Amino acid sequence: MQAGRHREIGGDGPQKLKSFDDDYYTLITKRRGLFESDAALLNDAETKAYEFHHQASVHASTFTKDFAVSMVKMGKVGVLTGNQGEIRKHCVFVN
Repeated sequence: MQAGRHREIGGDGPQKLKSFDDDYYTLITKRRGLFESDAALLNDAETKAYEFHHQASVHASTFTKDFAVSMVKMGKVGVLTGNQGEIRKHCVFVN
């Protein structure tokens, strides 16, 4: 996939993803994700278990908290910027 270009895999398209909540996981487990990266989540045992866990509405309240925790973790990754960083010409390959 190139940056800014994502191959849609679900037949329902973006109209089904009008909100970002725990319904996202229901769509993913039904193979109705929007991007290839959504489908890839089912290839990992840990994320697959998390997705099935969040299909039940009883767990909806934890989704927002878990997402917030994940965003904070991603903010600490330490992305290289300026002359130290690099934008990939094709996102699956290092330049």
